[in-house]
Amino acid sequence: MGEVLGLVAGSGRLPFALARAARAEGYRVVAVGHRGQTDPALEAEVDQFHWVWLGQLGRIAGALSKGGARRAVMGGGLDKTASFSSARPDLAALKLWATLGKRGDDRVLRAIADWFAQEGIEIVAPDHLLVGCFAEEGPIAGPTPAKEALADAVEGLRIAHLLGQADVGQTVAIREGAVLAVEAMEGTDACIRRAGQLAERAVVVKAAKPGQDRRFDLPAIGAGTVGVLAAAKARLLAVEAGATIVLDRDDLKAAAKAAKISIWGLRP
Repeated sequence: MGEVLGLVAGSGRLPFALARAARAEGYRVVAVGHRGQTDPALEAEVDQFHWVWLGQLGRIAGALSKGGARRAVMGGGLDKTASFSSARPDLAALKLWATLGKRGDDRVLRAIADWFAQEGIEIVAPDHLLVGCFAEEGPIAGPTPAKEALADAVEGLRIAHLLGQADVGQTVAIREGAVLAVEAMEGTDACIRRAGQLAERAVVVKAAKPGQDRRFDLPAIGAGTVGVLAAAKARLLAVEAGATIVLDRDDLKAAAKAAKISIWGLRP
């Protein structure tokens, strides 16, 4: 029996990539999924699986500990607007929430990681499981972007980092130097859709926050992202090289080629 690794799973494909990579490395994976957000198919990819509602920190820690996990990774998005509607916070979550002043993503996640550490579970960065999955500088998929689109991407990266410094979001949509939309709690896809309602051929930039804690909330893209871009009639997705996870690369390349959307890696 290998070492046990916990997986706190949100939505999207990242939990699948983490589970598969961990098992390929010889880990036994104990996963906790969030009802209404995590894909139920993840259960077939892990050794043990447990469901919780958003905000049930005590149940997450209990499931991981009972399964033998002393270390865990976090992966996948969570609908933050659900914290105002369908969350079912337990006593541990309520106590933790009461200690927070500012409640930006990074502050909340660091506080949660510290709480897990007190419970005997170390939250670790997933980098060792995702070797080769981070975006490279330059072309990633799709056609070569026009110079003016790349110029917008460079400006968008600067603005995205300003947003990140304020712990607001990771994504900005821009066209000809004008900001169409920025990501807040609604998430990347909603940001892209909102930009598409204002203008076609937007340049979308997704970047890690300056000083990003690599244990959680690293930006990630996949074929699904390309679908949202195509529906919004965007022209280019630029991501921060070395900090953005590229999921299901072959599917992403095929989707970008079909939609004629450029995907490009930028260095800060």
